[in-house]
Amino acid sequence: MLCCATQRLLNIVYRVTLSNMEYKVVQKSPMQVMGIELRTTNENMQSAVDIAPFWGRFYHENIQAKIPNQKTGEALGLYCEYEKDHTKPYTLVAGCEVTLVGDIPSGLVVKRIPAAKYAVFEIMGKFPDQLMEVWKWIWEGNLRRTYSGDFEVYQLGFDAGENTDIHLYVAIH
Repeated sequence: MLCCATQRLLNIVYRVTLSNMEYKVVQKSPMQVMGIELRTTNENMQSAVDIAPFWGRFYHENIQAKIPNQKTGEALGLYCEYEKDHTKPYTLVAGCEVTLVGDIPSGLVVKRIPAAKYAVFEIMGKFPDQLMEVWKWIWEGNLRRTYSGDFEVYQLGFDAGENTDIHLYVAIH
């Protein structure tokens, strides 16, 4: 119990404000995410075509209810297996962080993300506009990224609308 509380305290390292974009830097332990996967790319705006229907499938098929051993019950969008950087193909997993991987339900995958240092953005406001504003700032090269795995945490009770609360974790050097 003490180790978990200590780890939470150690996760917050410092807060940075740069070009009107504020984020905190944290160190996180390895994690496992279970969910459905999509291989896409930002080339030719393909991800803009692919991602919305993919998340629609996640919610329409109630994928989250099929994921055992959820750590918090929050939905995650995990960006991993980058071919090179954000301009090349990558994998998106819509799912949840899990504490234990046993039998993996049919149609689901598990991705393991190493311990890493992250820039964490707390995004509040209209969805997806505010989220895309932060991603565009990141894509402009404002962070030294590792591409080992980035993820969006959709807080419990997430509602796509005017008052969203999303935490975006971007792995950095």
